[in-house]
Amino acid sequence: MQFLTKFKNCLADAKLLSHPSADAKLALVTDCSDFAIGGVLNEITPKGPKSLGFFSKKLTPTEAKYSGYNRELLVAYSAIHYFRPMLEARPFALYVDHKPLIYAFKQNSDKCSPRRLRQLGFISQFKTDIRYVPGKENVVADILSRV
Repeated sequence: MQFLTKFKNCLADAKLLSHPSADAKLALVTDCSDFAIGGVLNEITPKGPKSLGFFSKKLTPTEAKYSGYNRELLVAYSAIHYFRPMLEARPFALYVDHKPLIYAFKQNSDKCSPRRLRQLGFISQFKTDIRYVPGKENVVADILSRV
């Protein structure tokens, strides 16, 4: 009986998702941990951000061995791939808490692995502006990367 009550309370307090507005600005916020990646797609409104969707995925044993930079690139790539239908042909801001990722598109491609080139190539197909957000302010994506 306790479980049912707790479950009902969780449903009542659940975050409601919104339908996207055609003219609103979009923000994709991502984060990773040592064992999972996550992100949230928000619509920026005058009243504040409205959540359009959430993304979370457990890392494979191989992905868990990636460097911090490669895991952050993986979560950006995976979240954009997941939300692709809502992001295509629309500009959006991609918020990451790993500063070196902001300069990813300015690096020499000779130094990149084929996986990194493929991920950067996919991301470059979208109209995105990569921005840094300090880890302390990246709360929702941080929680999703630890689920």
